[in-house]
Amino acid sequence: MSAIGILGGMGPQASAKLYELLIIGTQQYTSAAVDSDYPEIVLLNVPVPNFISNKNELSNAKQMLIDRTKLLEQAGCTVNGIACNTAHLLLPYLQAVTNVPFLSIPRLIAERSIAAGYERVGLLATPTTLESTLYDEALNGITEIERPNAEFADQIEQYIYKQLNSCLRISEREAFRLAVSKFMDDRQLDAVILGCTELPLVYGETNNVNILDTLQVLCDGLLKEYFMRR
Repeated sequence: MSAIGILGGMGPQASAKLYELLIIGTQQYTSAAVDSDYPEIVLLNVPVPNFISNKNELSNAKQMLIDRTKLLEQAGCTVNGIACNTAHLLLPYLQAVTNVPFLSIPRLIAERSIAAGYERVGLLATPTTLESTLYDEALNGITEIERPNAEFADQIEQYIYKQLNSCLRISEREAFRLAVSKFMDDRQLDAVILGCTELPLVYGETNNVNILDTLQVLCDGLLKEYFMRR
């Protein structure tokens, strides 16, 4: 038995989208004609307290995710992912309690950026991720990272919470796409990382390879690892 394990619920919409992407992406590996062609997927929608905005909840969230990580191993998962960028701050603690490897979104993004030869990328994310060194450590100075100014960062956070609350207007989605384009032009960027798993939902579908969708990149990594192991 083997399965893809996902720690989700941060937020639920992004986790559901990742599941959808995994189903669609299976067509690259099998005929996807019958149920048995698809991978077994264990998606835990973990209702963690909002540790991203409230640091006092970090300890509770950490313990919940540690407990669910153990459940993924018991369920027979052979590769795990976290459907949240900010929660990767807890990845060392989660990996320490399981023999099942977690794929790191920042590392997957770094591999793709370096392979593409990107010299300057923009990072759009929650304030906690922007303040962290998650992506700096993954890119290891090979690729320069540009962060948004305070005004744009505040707008991004509002878009994320509106997406979580299902109240983001079409006009706001369009405004975000325009703001991302302007950010790329003003900073002369090779690509932009949608470094919160809600942001691909805000941005919408695109064929632009210079928009690095962290949900899609995680999906690609999980499927590659799963089918290599199966």
